[in-house]
Amino acid sequence: MFKRVISILVLSIVLQATTIGNLSGISKADAASNIAGDVSSSYWASSSIQHMLSKQYMTTYTDNTFKPDQAITRAEAASAIARSIQTNTDTSISLHFKDVPATHPYYKEIQKLVGIGVLQNSDAFHPNEPLKRSEVAKMLALAYQFKVDGKNKSKFDDVPATHWAKNYIESLTDIGIIGGVDAKHFAPNKLVTRAQTAVFVERSINFQQKVKKLEVAYDYLAKDYIPTLNLSTAWSKEVIRLINVEREENQLAPVTYDSELTQIAIIKAQDMVKRNYFEHISPYYGAPWDLATLFDYSYTSFGENIARYFKSPETVVKGWMASPDHRDNIMKEHYTNTGVAVTQDRQGNYYWVQLFSSK
Repeated sequence: MFKRVISILVLSIVLQATTIGNLSGISKADAASNIAGDVSSSYWASSSIQHMLSKQYMTTYTDNTFKPDQAITRAEAASAIARSIQTNTDTSISLHFKDVPATHPYYKEIQKLVGIGVLQNSDAFHPNEPLKRSEVAKMLALAYQFKVDGKNKSKFDDVPATHWAKNYIESLTDIGIIGGVDAKHFAPNKLVTRAQTAVFVERSINFQQKVKKLEVAYDYLAKDYIPTLNLSTAWSKEVIRLINVEREENQLAPVTYDSELTQIAIIKAQDMVKRNYFEHISPYYGAPWDLATLFDYSYTSFGENIARYFKSPETVVKGWMASPDHRDNIMKEHYTNTGVAVTQDRQGNYYWVQLFSSK
């Protein structure tokens, strides 16, 4: 049975793509300094293209051109995506694609995407066919494990509710990975260019990194990604240091900084400011342990201290230590982990949340 401990302190059709065999390999050093002959520094996607080349996620052709406005082939896109994903996969999988032999230049990359469920291992892959915008939306969502749902802010007149890629398109538009050709149209059957692919892949990498760094989190209740940036990491760590001083003085083991628990504390602090309340029970998320469970945090016991108006780590810790219920949370022997968040409302008032847990 979980132990629940809680206390309150008031206190986005061009030329047909050439065959993939025309692509050339380049060394990492060459790629890092390479400037494609047909991509000027003022080209709209220059930065993303250079990033893809420097990382060898994409390559130039034998004439040192990138052909940015040329439609990308399915194999080329698969290669760019697969190379950018830093994950291990089962290389023993045999591809069923009759048009992708083991000698195919992108066999390993296509195999990788099959292995992680981005591509279905069917009879044909059509590697030399150009890729559509709707198709790249699905590939990106699956490859980078973005959450896809039917509750989205983005809507397009040419993407009806019955469209097979509707949720992929809208969900990725919501988080800025891809966009419409204009405010009302997505053009799902339009072909994706090589330049656009470079941009989409780079955006996907960047957003995935934000998720990994716990700068954003998927809210399963709101069905949306929300920002989770702490107002001051330094202040949070200082609160933990001061708390551990108090624990050690009482012959208790220190609690350890928990980045995932801190992210949940940030969500709670932001929720109090957003919904204008100061209570342990959120009118939106419920109890603190309900919030933790919603964001997939595992624990065996859980506790929360909250405070507002205090202007420094020192004063908030003193306030908590002066309150018997809060001090009791701080001094619980079985707690092993902690996370601290601080945020401000529009008036500049500080809101503090410290969560405790044992694993």
